[in-house]
Amino acid sequence: MIYLILAALLAIFYFDLKERQVYILLFLFIIGLGGFLFYRNTTIELYSISIATNIICLLLIGIVLWGYSKFKMKISLYDGIGIGDFLFFLFMAVSFPTNVFLVLFSFSLIFSLILFMILKPKLKHKTVPLAGLQALFLFILLFINLIFDLLNLYAI
Repeated sequence: MIYLILAALLAIFYFDLKERQVYILLFLFIIGLGGFLFYRNTTIELYSISIATNIICLLLIGIVLWGYSKFKMKISLYDGIGIGDFLFFLFMAVSFPTNVFLVLFSFSLIFSLILFMILKPKLKHKTVPLAGLQALFLFILLFINLIFDLLNLYAI
């Protein structure tokens, strides 16, 4: 199952970087796989609490983004961030315990910012392929963890 997630992460990276569009079915597929993998590796209580907490965190982030885009940038939320980005956030939220989600989410955003600043002069589109860059980060992390068996992402 982890191989399917790795393949889907690479596909998200490719489509988002090349076309700035990722098929919604790919996001739904990876959300289902990630949620099932987390469910299989934990108890139902921890699974339920983690997903609820993670989604509340995403809602708070969404409210902050909405306010920033509306009042500071003077644009609509969806002109500043795509639906695919939110769907990738949802994938991360249903795939990991809260502590792991918050660390991965934060570091994937930092990774995306740094990589975008490096790649920006070479990119055809000047917008940030956020879901794709976050997918690349998660692919690298999961691939290294799969090869070297460094840590259990579901252990708390």
